[in-house]
Amino acid sequence: MAATVKTLLEHHGELYWGARTATPGYQYGISLDVVPQGIEAQVAYVLSDLDENDAELVDPEVLLSCYSVADLERNGIVPSDLMDEDESEDGPDARSAEDGAGAPVIGWYCVERSFFDRDRADELAASNDSLDGYLDIVLSILTITPEEVEAGLPSLDAVSFFDLLDELEGIAERIDSGDLRAPLPFEFTLVNDALLGWQNADEADFR
Repeated sequence: MAATVKTLLEHHGELYWGARTATPGYQYGISLDVVPQGIEAQVAYVLSDLDENDAELVDPEVLLSCYSVADLERNGIVPSDLMDEDESEDGPDARSAEDGAGAPVIGWYCVERSFFDRDRADELAASNDSLDGYLDIVLSILTITPEEVEAGLPSLDAVSFFDLLDELEGIAERIDSGDLRAPLPFEFTLVNDALLGWQNADEADFR
C-alpha cells in the first residue's frame, strides 16, 4: 500500500521518498510540517542514472546533498560523461568499475518550497475554488479541527502520497501556464532548477 498523507505528517518535516513506475530513475521527495502558523511543504525532484537492473545508481538523499563536484567526490560519486559528445568506447560505467571510485551519475534535481499561512486560509479557499480545487488536500489539512486530530485524522486515510504530489506539482505548472498569478495566496519558492544541478547550484541558495 502506498504511503498516505498521514505518513508524511508523521515524519514531521522530513523528506519521504516515492517513485512512479512509469518514470524509472526519477525520485520524488515530499515533506510536510504542520506548525502553529500553517503548513510548510517541500517537494524534491531527483533524477539519477540507472544501472543494468534499472536501479538508481545514487541514493536521492545523497545526490540532493551535493552542491558541487567536490561534494560528489566526497560521496564516492564519479560524474557521468553520458552526455559528452566525445564519450569513450568503453563508456563511463567501465571507467568507474576500473577506477573503483564509485558510481557514475548524471543527476538533476530541483526543490519547490511552499508555505500555507493559516491566517490566509480564506484567500487560499477562494483561489482553490476558482481553479477547480487544485489544493483541496492542502486546504483540508490547513483547516483540520482538534476533534479530527483527536479522532486520528480519518479523512486523510485514503489520501495517498501521489495524490498530494499531484497537487504540489500543479502549483508550478499553474504558475507557468499563467493560471496562478501574483500575488499568490501562499508563499512559493523554487530553490533550484538546473540540469546537473550539483554543478550549477550555489550552496548559499540551499543552506
